[in-house]
Amino acid sequence: MEKIGFSYNWNGKLYTDNFTTFRLHNPKKYVIGRDYEIDLKGVPMGKRRCLDIRVLTLDQVNEWIARLDTGYGLEEFKKLVCTMYKKVPNIAKQKFDLLLLSRVGTP
Repeated sequence: MEKIGFSYNWNGKLYTDNFTTFRLHNPKKYVIGRDYEIDLKGVPMGKRRCLDIRVLTLDQVNEWIARLDTGYGLEEFKKLVCTMYKKVPNIAKQKFDLLLLSRVGTP
């Protein structure tokens, strides 16, 4: 099963049944209806199904998305993304996937 790895549990979201994650656009990896094993620093956090995907650029992210995804305000969110993807050229023009994930099975 495909994995989605996390280095930090932003906003405590990995303990919830439904959450979002903001990732570099990858239509081969991120697919609506596909199940993923969620991993936090090597620790399995359960299975989630991708319910929806919104393709965005960084400038299309708003305060709602930023705070629900990470717990940070918009400007802090953008700085965080730029730090996380510092090796990606021209980050402002990159496409990102905002995935909506939902728990599969019981916690």
